[in-house]
Formats: sequence, C-alpha cells, structure tokens
Amino acid sequence: MNLVNSLKGLFFYLFLTIAALFTLIFAFTPAASLIFIHRKFHFRVCSFIIGHFLLVITCLLEDFLNIRVVITGDELTKPNVRSIILLNHRTRLDWMYIWMLQSRFKLLDQLKIALKSEIKRIPIIGWGCYHNGFLFLHRQWKKDQDEMKKTIEYYKSSQTPVSLLIFPEGTNLHNKTKLKSNTYASKQATFNRPYEYCLHPHTTGFTYLLKTMRSNDIIDTVDDITIGYEGEISVTELDLLKGHFPKIIHFHIKRYDVNELPKEDEQVSEWLKKCWDEKENRLEEFYTTYQFDFPSKRFRNHRTETNVQVERRLALLVLIIFIIFWSYCFVAYTLVKLYVLAIVIFQSIVQIIINVDDQRPADHRQD
Repeated sequence: MNLVNSLKGLFFYLFLTIAALFTLIFAFTPAASLIFIHRKFHFRVCSFIIGHFLLVITCLLEDFLNIRVVITGDELTKPNVRSIILLNHRTRLDWMYIWMLQSRFKLLDQLKIALKSEIKRIPIIGWGCYHNGFLFLHRQWKKDQDEMKKTIEYYKSSQTPVSLLIFPEGTNLHNKTKLKSNTYASKQATFNRPYEYCLHPHTTGFTYLLKTMRSNDIIDTVDDITIGYEGEISVTELDLLKGHFPKIIHFHIKRYDVNELPKEDEQVSEWLKKCWDEKENRLEEFYTTYQFDFPSKRFRNHRTETNVQVERRLALLVLIIFIIFWSYCFVAYTLVKLYVLAIVIFQSIVQIIINVDDQRPADHRQD
C-alpha cells in the first residue's frame, strides 16, 4: 500500500509540474500582456486561469489521492465578499489543502495567498504565483510593510474582490517552532499559556494589513478558519511524495464582519491573540474527538458535492486537452518552439530581476 501511495504522490507532483508549466507558458504569459491594455481585465483573466488550475489540483487531491473534506461552522456563500482569511499553519501544505474548501464556495478565482518570498524563486510555481498577484513576505518588517502596501494598492486598482489567505503564525508547526514560539510568547506581558496544537500568532503584519485594507475599502470580513487532520499528516512536500496522505481534512469556519473588529492597532493585536487562544482550545478538543462540531451541523449537501465533483473533473479534462493540444503544436510547428524559447528567456530575465530585488537590504524583522 505504501508503494502504491508513493507512486500516487510521484504522479501528483509530476502532473502538477507539467500542468503548471503549460499553464504558465500558454495561458499566464499571454494574459500578462493584458496589463498594458486594461489592468482590471488583466487581473480577472489571470484570476480565472489560476482558479481553473487550482480546481484541477483539488480533483487530484480528492478523486486521485482520495482525501475527504469535512466543513463545519459558518458558510462562505455570500458572493463577492472581500476578506482576509486566517489559517493555522499545521503543515507546509495547508495552503494547498484549503483549495478544497474554497472550491465548494466558488471562491478559487478570488483567492490570493501570502507566501514566503523564497517560493517566488521556484521556477514555474513561483512564476505563476507572481503573475497572479500573490503576496510575498520576506519576514523583514520594512520590506514586508512596503510589499503589503504595494499589493493592496494593486488589488484596489483591479476593482475585483479578493480573499487574501495569511498565516499569522509565520511558519508551520513542529517541535522546534513550537518551542521557539512558546519561549518568545512567555516573555510577553500578555502571555497566557504555552500552546501545543498551534503557534502563537505574530500580530504586527495582520494589524497593518487589516488597517491598510480598511483604508483602501477592499475588505468586508475576516474569516478565521481552523484546519485539522484525521489520519496521516503530511507535514512536508516530501511526506506527500512518500505516500503519506491525510484521510480526512476538517475545516471549521468563523466569519467576522470587519465592522465587528476593533479599530485601534493594540486592540486588533489583542483580538488576534484571543482568536488564537480559542483556536488552541478548538484544536485540543478536535484531536480528542476528531470533529470540530456536532455532525448534524456539518455541511452534507449531496447536490452541492456532486456539482463540485463534476466541475473539478471537467476542469481536469479541459486541462488535459489543453496540454495535449499544445504538446502537438510544439512538436509540429517551429513557430511554437520559438515562442516557448522566447518565454523561457523572458521568464529567466524576470527571475533575475526578482532575485536582485529580494536581495535589497531591509531594516527590521517582523515580530
């Protein structure tokens, strides 16, 4: 069984790489040129492309790797809601698993993610994230502050609803980070207790982000989502390659209207800490009962699940046809070969510029 799962994990990564490469070269790059014509249209086309791509990945996760999803708490069905999504960072793959949740509320098109700046340097994957307006953080406060401001202004100029996923813990949970987090938190005046199931949140980035999105009038809600795993936990990408897949992923949602949150920075910081204290309690109970809420409150709409299944399988079929078509064109036509070569050169130059920009000195690290 481990060998079968390992082969599944290998195929998953191979297909993900191939699909990302074809999407970048034959979809994202042509769409990127639209920014010189119409910024809003460019943003929406790129968001549509990434939404379709992420839907395909959910098909692989659910229908190929057989990962099930359980959702409890508030619904995210109100259309065009602009939000910050808060998620505990249990593994390095949480940001991928949440696509399965977002697909059920048709929010993949508007999902943006705050990622470590190192990901921007990864060929293919990093390029795609960069084209799609993801927020890259260096964990150096001056650079991150400037990056947040610039990205939020870009979102506003696009005139398109955005849901920005952030991880206030800064990194994923394991023994070393847990010890470091509890040690740091114990030195703070507001320290309550050491955490076992999550890390203490960094508040500076969230406080600034919330204030900036408020001032630009591009936020309606803050969605606090707690993720829990049943079965094996794939902590790193290598675990998934080894065939260690979670059996069921649980999501619990608490949606807050942005007007419910305090206005002052210090109070916002305390709100986030209280939110994470509740999350620690929620996770402690979850890993005893393996449910966030009573079964009767779980979303079990058979029609919705069927529709989502059909949509993600259709998206996979379309992408496979897309890959086959452009593979044939690449083999058959010299012009397409030259186009691919030009794109590779162009993206390489962009990557060099990105790396140089990332090496600029910054002032202070984030708390």
